[in-house]
Parts: sequence; C-alpha cells; structure tokens
Amino acid sequence: MKGEPFFIDTNIVMYARGKGHPYKASCAQIIFEIAAGSFQEKFGTPVTDTEVFQEILYRYALLGRWETGILVCQDFLTLGLEVLPIESREVKRLIELAKLYQGKGIPPRDLIHLAVMLNHGIRKIISADAHFDLVEEVARLDPVALSSK
Repeated sequence: MKGEPFFIDTNIVMYARGKGHPYKASCAQIIFEIAAGSFQEKFGTPVTDTEVFQEILYRYALLGRWETGILVCQDFLTLGLEVLPIESREVKRLIELAKLYQGKGIPPRDLIHLAVMLNHGIRKIISADAHFDLVEEVARLDPVALSSK
C-alpha cells in the first residue's frame, strides 16, 4: 500500500451509481478521483474488502436488477483498489466487535468492515454511515466533507 490507506465503504459506490441523493455528487467525485489517480495523490491508498462486493450485488439482486449489480461490481473492481479478504481472523475479530458494540446501532455488515480495517491497520473509512462515528478505533470521513477538500 502506498500512502495512508482509506477504506471505501459500500455506500460510496451505491450513492455514486444511484439516483439523485444529497450524497450522489460527492460520492461520484470520490470514485472519479480514484479512477484518475488523484485520490491517491490527495489522500492516500483506497482499499475495500470482499464484503463490499457482496453488499452491492445483494442490494441490486433484491431489486431484481442482477445485471446492474454485476456491472457495478465489475466497474468498481476495474478501479484497481486492493480488495482485502475476509478470513477466519476477521471473523474472530467480528465476534469480538459484536460483543463490544451490540445494541449500539452498528449493523453486522459494517462490523465485518471494521474487523477487516482493524486487522490491516486501516484507521480511516470514507462512509456516509454516521454509526462509524461511534467507533473510537477509526475515523469516519463524510464523503461531502471530503469532496470539498
């Protein structure tokens, strides 16, 4: 990894590709900057994990839009981000985090991202999900605030 790693959450991709939303423009800008290489120059190395792809495909499949989900996953993969795996050590960390954060409003799908981040020394996540602000081990960067930099 070159430069400080930044975890790219699922909602960045979903808002960038979705319909009109207050986060759409800022998320699209982040994706364009990653594709152009300027994100890396301004901030650091964008990374993600395998669960992000599952979340994207799952959401589109629920809507009966498999082809769109497949295309979104292919496009995101084409950006060349490092895709971190979820292995048994991440599952163990997930269980620890679930015990720690149960009932505090952090969904299990985001706890797995957190487990991956912590196991790989990643301390910054770009996400619209404010519940990451409850986690003192990481800093959430809101896409709107980040895109104005």
